[in-house]
Amino acid sequence: MGLFRRSNSSEERSTVNLSQYAQIWEDSFGYSPVSVSVQTAFTHAASSACIDTLASSVSSLPLDVVRMAGESRVPVSPTPRVVGEPSVLVEQDVWMYQLLESTLTDGNAFAEITSYTNRGLPASLELVDPADVLMRRVENGIPVVRLNNEDRQLFPWGDLWHLPGKFTHAGNPFGESPVSRARSTIGAAIAARDFGSQFFGDGGHPGGILTTDQAINQEQANAVKKAFIAATRGKREPAVMGSGWEYEPIMVNPNDSQFIDLQRFAIEEACRFWRVPPAMVYAAVSGQSVTYSNVSQSDLAYLKHSLESHLIRVEKALTKLLPRPQVVRFNRNAFLRSDPETRSVVVDRRLRNKTTTINEARALEDESPFLGAEYSEPGIPEEEPVAAPPTPKDDD
Repeated sequence: MGLFRRSNSSEERSTVNLSQYAQIWEDSFGYSPVSVSVQTAFTHAASSACIDTLASSVSSLPLDVVRMAGESRVPVSPTPRVVGEPSVLVEQDVWMYQLLESTLTDGNAFAEITSYTNRGLPASLELVDPADVLMRRVENGIPVVRLNNEDRQLFPWGDLWHLPGKFTHAGNPFGESPVSRARSTIGAAIAARDFGSQFFGDGGHPGGILTTDQAINQEQANAVKKAFIAATRGKREPAVMGSGWEYEPIMVNPNDSQFIDLQRFAIEEACRFWRVPPAMVYAAVSGQSVTYSNVSQSDLAYLKHSLESHLIRVEKALTKLLPRPQVVRFNRNAFLRSDPETRSVVVDRRLRNKTTTINEARALEDESPFLGAEYSEPGIPEEEPVAAPPTPKDDD
């Protein structure tokens, strides 16, 4: 029996309050030494870098709309507004970045449907802050939320569009916050960082210890400390003390004072949560042995294991907003751009096999096309030179 189900009683209103289960899930993620929220998560450099890397990668990919004609894909022109210009407030790439950032932090993205097409499909989507979407629940099988002190039904029942994130539970239409799932690791990293900062500040350790073989009271100890500070502050001259006094400075190992190993582990944990290769957030991982022979293999692994699930989720969500048989597809080839040497070898091979044209190859390098019909038709070999007829002999 699932946690989310309708009541079998006809007299009881079928409402599932998801907040109680969200608290149960949040409590199961372990202890955090500090309070962790989306705002505090962004102060953790590794978590912020992972979120930015994923959102930037997705928002930088070209988004195409094609019409399926059997096995063929015919580009749709002009691009439907809900894909090419979903917002009047920000550009499409910024809108896509905000969409991914919402799913990577809150676990959900919400948008107001501000206009519709002639077919009744959404034409524009203005994203809203997920923090403003409260009381997420299911009423009579319909997802309902509270936004601006008003109950709103999600599309297609209402005019609030919703995209759940990667972490979802059976029977729950809303996604789970990755920040909540990672709160133990983020909290430990923030606590270690703050302690390291305080260690060298006013709340840190003493700079040294003054000792004497004579018995002194608290008043005498305070007077000696004040006199020593006054004699040494801002001066590079040696301090002179009478007999029986000894000063020993406290030297702290930087690894101990800054918890370097703990912070490195927190970086690795953050990368595991968001499935981002540590090298992509400029983090060196101890004992890392995974290497790639070239940039293309590294990008392919990142695309397959880190980005693909997010790309598919967005593609399917936007495809539902278009009339069939139109579909939305990210141009993954734009991300898998190989290094110049590899591209040169591949292009040369395709030119020899007549599977591309010179102008198509030049377009990949953002170079102007050549003029001439001999470069315009792919797959058609150049004409073979015709042999000249034999010269007639005098006696012929």
